[in-house]
Amino acid sequence: MPLPRITVFHGGLGDSRVAELAACAPSVRSWDWDLRCVRTRGGDEGPSRVQRLPDGPEDSVLADAAARAVGCRGAFELWGEGETLEACGAATRRVPVDHVRARVPGPWRVVSVVLGALRSPLEADLGARMDAFGHVLDPLADRPVRLQGPATELWLVEDRRVLEAGGPLPGRPPRFRLLLRLPSDVPDTRDTMKALDLRRRAFLGTSTLPPDRALLLSNLALRDAGPGATLLDPFCGSGGVLLAAASLGARVTGSDLDWRMVSDNRVPIQIPATRDRPERGVEAVRMRDNFDEAGLPGPQALLVLDVGAPDAVSRLLTVNGGRSYDAVVTDPPYGRREFQGGEDAWDGALTFRVDAGSLAVTLTRLMDLCTGLLRPGGRLVFLAPVRSPRDPSKPTLTELRTWLQAQGEDRGMVLWHLAEERVHRGLHRAVVGMERR
Repeated sequence: MPLPRITVFHGGLGDSRVAELAACAPSVRSWDWDLRCVRTRGGDEGPSRVQRLPDGPEDSVLADAAARAVGCRGAFELWGEGETLEACGAATRRVPVDHVRARVPGPWRVVSVVLGALRSPLEADLGARMDAFGHVLDPLADRPVRLQGPATELWLVEDRRVLEAGGPLPGRPPRFRLLLRLPSDVPDTRDTMKALDLRRRAFLGTSTLPPDRALLLSNLALRDAGPGATLLDPFCGSGGVLLAAASLGARVTGSDLDWRMVSDNRVPIQIPATRDRPERGVEAVRMRDNFDEAGLPGPQALLVLDVGAPDAVSRLLTVNGGRSYDAVVTDPPYGRREFQGGEDAWDGALTFRVDAGSLAVTLTRLMDLCTGLLRPGGRLVFLAPVRSPRDPSKPTLTELRTWLQAQGEDRGMVLWHLAEERVHRGLHRAVVGMERR
């Protein structure tokens, strides 16, 4: 019998973690997610970070999807699990020795991962903990151990998560798992994130999305779009979403009401210097420099544009060769810049009433724009603020869902994804996914 396959997610992405992995494997039509929402110490909230993968798809399909998904640490074959190291080691005896040797044909290493804690509380080091797994390690005695860049990784996962209110997780997951990471033929998105690090970028704005969030939004939107998909960000700012989407192979177009963001004139930017950009504030740069330095094709066009203008749709279609877009991904303005200095700098002045006019109008115009720009089946993915402990006047997730469903119904768009992200106590936001009928 084939061994079970599971995935391990990163924390902090809520419901979007499972939606992103599904979007990265469009050929897989049936997933067996455990969608019970849990909130654990450390601030993570959403479906479990350990999920069973479907039995049908080939290993390569699941491994490649996991490599593309920002929120995923990998796809794995489950070799053993148990409440103690000894029980986990005993469970690995069901794995045939021939299978072990076939799965690990060359250099390998063991990776220790602890969920819900910074390190294992056990006194034994990793080598001592692995003594329990002689059944699978002994057949690998003739395979070289390589700590850097091995062909195969075995993961010893120790689950120390507890609910925020105290007590064990639902279902009491086993404390220990020994996993074989399934190899992927595509570059890992974590490498892409390093290449797109904000500290390295030539051109930045004060509210640029970090690369992990920009990549996640782009992955959600580009499902089924295929190579060379076209993606628009109508509130592109300094181009974080455009850069992420281009790294995924999309042809991108951006627009913004602030001409300084999309200008081809090089100017110094008022952002603090970093070790990677020691001349920042002095060197003259433009958005397209980010693409050149990352070795990516630049945007098809960068327009100064008001999305509510009568000619907005026609102008954006023209720069896309008259064709509809496959995806629209954006982080629209909330009316005023929110919590610029983080939670500590927030003085409570910004409320939903303040930006009810601007935010609601912005989102309505965004959906109106998409009815004229998106192809049938094309996806709109964006962020929107929701109620937080320090800003209770924002709409709840349920209120936002009701509003989006009503607005989408009037425009031939269906809401297919809505998940909450807790940035800090002063800012919670929703990841919204809509699809054009």
